Amino acid sequence: MTRLSGSLRPERRSRGALLAACSFVVTGVLLGSCASAPAPGPTVRPQPDGRGRVEGVAVAPSSGCGQDGGLPAGHSVLTVPFGGGQRSALVDVPTSAVGDEPAPVLLSLHPFLATGAGWEAYSGLAAAAVERGYVVITPTGSDPGPRWAVPGGLDKGVDDIAHLSRLLDEVEDRACIDRNRQFAAGFSAGAAMSQALSCTLPWRMAAVAASGGANLTSPCPDAPPTDVLILHGSADPIAPTSGSEVVFAPPIGVSIDAVVAANRARAGCDPTPSVEQVRPDVVAERSTGCADDHRVEHWRLLGAGHTWAGSTAPLLEIVAGPTTTSVDANDVVLDFFDQTAG
Repeated sequence: MTRLSGSLRPERRSRGALLAACSFVVTGVLLGSCASAPAPGPTVRPQPDGRGRVEGVAVAPSSGCGQDGGLPAGHSVLTVPFGGGQRSALVDVPTSAVGDEPAPVLLSLHPFLATGAGWEAYSGLAAAAVERGYVVITPTGSDPGPRWAVPGGLDKGVDDIAHLSRLLDEVEDRACIDRNRQFAAGFSAGAAMSQALSCTLPWRMAAVAASGGANLTSPCPDAPPTDVLILHGSADPIAPTSGSEVVFAPPIGVSIDAVVAANRARAGCDPTPSVEQVRPDVVAERSTGCADDHRVEHWRLLGAGHTWAGSTAPLLEIVAGPTTTSVDANDVVLDFFDQTAG
């Protein structure tokens, strides 16, 4: 049985939550991001081809359209069954998404040791997405951590990918969701999970965005394509661009360039992207010639550390490195999602 209950939103970017998030990020992100999950079980739902069609027929909006008693507008807590117990996630529904007009949905994924509430206090991603009409699910990962079990790491026997898919199922059934516009975005360990979702649920993820951790899970060059946006600081000391060298936190040696190349190969893109100097400290590489108008973008944050671009929250820069403020990751990510063909 699924429980839906009201909850107050934590104060945006409150100092206590921010300091907690800082310590989460800098003390153990690699350990938490690198726990593998068994492959999710088959779904009984139609599997689109990445452009909203199943055997040539357009995918309909979700079954929650037009239902009474579904997800209310505002902030609430959604609890779903998991592994003989229950797990919860924060859900934010804009007023515009209550009714019969299908809305896009976003999974917002926290770094290691942060809760969903702590991640939102640091990033403000859910609030920014709600302003654009997105239904936002902000879950908390599994224990020990919280962390995300992703392919290519230490197997702890927890299927976080199946849990996230279950949350999406439940929101589809309770709200009017555009099933062709489902997205995931995350930072650090959450970035690893976003990349992993593009590999394991490519039929479901119209696009994903991964900041500071896309190289903390196994690349999947043979998976079907998904639109992918990767942001990464060139001076990231926690998830270096050259790949992790920490023996207890596999995968070892996965570079950001290798992950970007794998995503390009999946989408059939040309190997050489177009390059734009977006800001003096930001270079955007956009792939060209991709099949079916797919997009793969790599934003190099020059001199930035292990942080969420544009955040005004304090981080321990001596450990995490500096934060790029010339661009806002929330805007970059949501602009990318807004441009995704449905």
